[in-house]
Amino acid sequence: MKLRLLILFISAFAFFAQAQVKKNIYYLTEAGKEVGTRQEADFIRVIEEPDSGDNRFKLLEFFQNGKRKSQGYVNAFEPRLVYQGAVLSFDSLGNRTQMMNYENGVLAGISIFYHPNGKEKRRAEYIQMNPGTDQMIGISSSLNQFVLNTNSRIIYDADSTGHVNISEGNGHLKETTKSGDDELFQEGDYINGFKHGVWSGRYAKKGDTFIEKFESGKLISGETIIETVNYPYTAAMEAPEFPGGQTAWNKYLGSATRYPSDAQKNGVRGAVMLSFVVNKKGDLVEIKIDKSVYPSIDEEARRVLSSSPRWKPGKQRGVPVRVKYNQRMNFNF
Repeated sequence: MKLRLLILFISAFAFFAQAQVKKNIYYLTEAGKEVGTRQEADFIRVIEEPDSGDNRFKLLEFFQNGKRKSQGYVNAFEPRLVYQGAVLSFDSLGNRTQMMNYENGVLAGISIFYHPNGKEKRRAEYIQMNPGTDQMIGISSSLNQFVLNTNSRIIYDADSTGHVNISEGNGHLKETTKSGDDELFQEGDYINGFKHGVWSGRYAKKGDTFIEKFESGKLISGETIIETVNYPYTAAMEAPEFPGGQTAWNKYLGSATRYPSDAQKNGVRGAVMLSFVVNKKGDLVEIKIDKSVYPSIDEEARRVLSSSPRWKPGKQRGVPVRVKYNQRMNFNF
């Protein structure tokens, strides 16, 4: 009887301890927008408070059908997730799609990708690069070294049947990837995990083609051909840039902004969150207020951005492209 009572006590204590774990639950769309109900959401995110002796939060995400979407740990979750350690991802059928490793929110170490049939597709090592000193980074690029300041080394690659393309970092790869609403075909050699020699590529819908030369993963030169026009380049992605760089942009914002008199009189202060697009000519367009503070303050923030001098446009493989930015503007006395 005593043994049975002890077991019941231990079980009740374990249940009580588990019940005390604080959970933050979010209903989200695939675009990352938080919605009010589970019915409106594409997936559910659960953040559990750290276990005793651990400073990481447990991350669990679920599809509407109850299948796991991802699981792992984060160092922080607001205003964004800062992944830490291994993060597993799954498709809506429950198949594992990838296992990514992070160090304080940045890809680091070995990550593994899987085919839908469960076979290993790719094993890559992510290496953190030295940050740029005055680079203005757009938020819409998908290139690792452009957004995450990392470079990747491919160790292994195979198709869904198990045919190996790259082994121990060496081999020849023919690859098809998504590029926006288009498909990109690329072909070339890997040596010691990095692109090497001449690579060729083609966009399926646009029909644009390009030739690139690499040395141990470093792009030496490239040329995009669109109909009869050639666009030479030495960087796959060039960020838009305000004349003079980030320091000059901050100076422009400070000098061009005027505190609205009615907001100042009423003691209104706060930070306006905006988004805008640097178009192919370098003009700031599609300026939107994402988080409002006060009508006259919002309008002043919009005016300052719309009055901006023309930027140097962003380029992808030598061709001008549109790049979206977020901008925070503080109004304080």
